[in-house]
Amino acid sequence: MPTVYEASFDGSNTVRYFHISLVRLYLDQAHDNARASISADPGDELVASITSVMFSTMAIEAFVNEISVDILEKDELNDFIRLRSPYKMEKGEGSVCAKLRIMFDKKFNYKLEKQLTQQIIKLANYRNNLVHYKLSDTAGKLIMPPIKHTQLEDGGAISTIDFMAKPKRFEPSFVNSINSKSAVSGFNTALSVILKWGKLSGVDDCIPGLSIID
Repeated sequence: MPTVYEASFDGSNTVRYFHISLVRLYLDQAHDNARASISADPGDELVASITSVMFSTMAIEAFVNEISVDILEKDELNDFIRLRSPYKMEKGEGSVCAKLRIMFDKKFNYKLEKQLTQQIIKLANYRNNLVHYKLSDTAGKLIMPPIKHTQLEDGGAISTIDFMAKPKRFEPSFVNSINSKSAVSGFNTALSVILKWGKLSGVDDCIPGLSIID
């Protein structure tokens, strides 16, 4: 359980905690921006989509942090947050997905569906690439023909690059994948995770007023 009151007998002041959940706030923002991205023009679509993706991921992370405090003892939380033994991350799943897997298993002995797990990983990767954006890693790419090497009569060689040559293929930039489709998918993923937790807890509609976006 979260700490609600702390006191000692050494004469120091006591502390009473007032906890504020941000999960619903983040979900509402993810939902509204995902909806807005669907009908927005290209420039506004990118802004709304990025905002939705970020808030969807934040909603999941805030949710994990809140439920972990209710499930784990205080001396276990540090290892869980840092994914140290016995709470280790499995290969390829990422920290967000690992923490959800651990919580669902510990509370319900339940394994999330493969498709939902893949969507969680995808959403977290979007967020990570946006937060740690590197131009060289996420740039669009024109895959060009190899450098041409020509032998000279004197035994030397010359290498030339033809920038006018037709590209062999085009690889779009990372930003191209952040659009209304990824925004809607991200929100649906976050909502599905929380609704699944609620259903397993015996609450069919734990997020009233929000539903999956078709």
